[in-house]
Amino acid sequence: KANTKQTAASLLAPTDWYVTRKAETDAAIPSDVTTYRAAVRTKSGTIEAAIDGAADHAAFVALFTTPVDSDGKPTGNAPINDWPTPLD
Repeated sequence: KANTKQTAASLLAPTDWYVTRKAETDAAIPSDVTTYRAAVRTKSGTIEAAIDGAADHAAFVALFTTPVDSDGKPTGNAPINDWPTPLD
């Protein structure tokens, strides 16, 4: 869970200045930034809950398994790495 928290912090860091600016000047934070930041925090909570909810080693390992289609091609990210796409 510490790695999840660290990943979330690193994803939020590039937009932290908006929060600081808001605190210092009351300038608005763009809605895409607030939406992204909320999504990162939500995903962090979801991943941490999945870690806590893993009933056994196999369930924990499944969090690191990338889903694939019938041809073996990835169809998404492993649950432990399924973070929101960073802002440009």
